[in-house]
Amino acid sequence: MTGYINYLDRKPDPRLQHLQEIWEQLCDGGRLPAYSPATLAAFPVASEQASIIEVRDGGKRRRYFVVKDGPAVVAAVGIDCSGTYLDAPSDTPEYHTILISDYDGVVASRRPRLYAEEHHLDNRARLIAGIQLPFAADGEHTDVIVEFVYALEELA
Repeated sequence: MTGYINYLDRKPDPRLQHLQEIWEQLCDGGRLPAYSPATLAAFPVASEQASIIEVRDGGKRRRYFVVKDGPAVVAAVGIDCSGTYLDAPSDTPEYHTILISDYDGVVASRRPRLYAEEHHLDNRARLIAGIQLPFAADGEHTDVIVEFVYALEELA
């Protein structure tokens, strides 16, 4: 199995933009909001749409640990990374490399990332859209990324 992503040129869905607005309301004077399991209650979507990614210090490099991929995420993307590091050996190394790059961008910018993409896994194309939101226990350094993912037909 292998995987790659084509980025789609689409305007962000208003529902995803609303998730960004909620995140912005949680920010305190330019400080990133802290994440806790109760944080998901602030967002008007089911936790089934969420992936929880911990940003961990791997010594010389940053590592991303997927705590949980919600069942709707797994259905939309076609893979469940729950309980794994994205830099660990996998059947989809190209896909994981792209995710790592996307998450590196979120950590560096300290800003949400809205996207629409065409994923190719298992020789099947899947059209998805989502948003990656940074959280930080100290308000500064991203330690959790919450990503909400939808199949594009769910957003139609």
